[in-house]
Amino acid sequence: METVILLDVDGVLVPFGPYSQHKMIAVGPVFVRKKLRKWLQDLSEKSEIYWATSWQANAKIFEHELEFHCQGFLDFSKYHTKNYLWGKLETIEIFCQQNIGKKFVLIDDNANDWLLTASSVLTELMKEGKLLVIKPDAYVGISDKEMKKVSEYVKNK
Repeated sequence: METVILLDVDGVLVPFGPYSQHKMIAVGPVFVRKKLRKWLQDLSEKSEIYWATSWQANAKIFEHELEFHCQGFLDFSKYHTKNYLWGKLETIEIFCQQNIGKKFVLIDDNANDWLLTASSVLTELMKEGKLLVIKPDAYVGISDKEMKKVSEYVKNK
């Protein structure tokens, strides 16, 4: 089964905390962990990556600088009827429904239980084992353990 990665930027690739914990590389105006380049390159060969972020204007910079392929981004601007997170949630739900037959990984520092349980679509996908949710600590960004978990999920088709 093909896997789709829904990837946020801030709090995931770009941590809010100090950069001293990891070896960092410059990507446009920000710094990211050096390990992300190889990990994202590997993921893009084995899955489809879509940006699920408000950083859409910088997405091509990340893609180019980190040398991986992305399928595009989810446009949640048209669903801002309630607030940013609900618009994002609604867009992700619609995207998942339009891509039945695939499994998904949502990597987002805002993927809190209160947000996910409000979605019958995402809750059902999780119950079926078709959705892995990774919620990195926003001040650290995605950890080695979380990256490994995603890689193993993608590998197990």
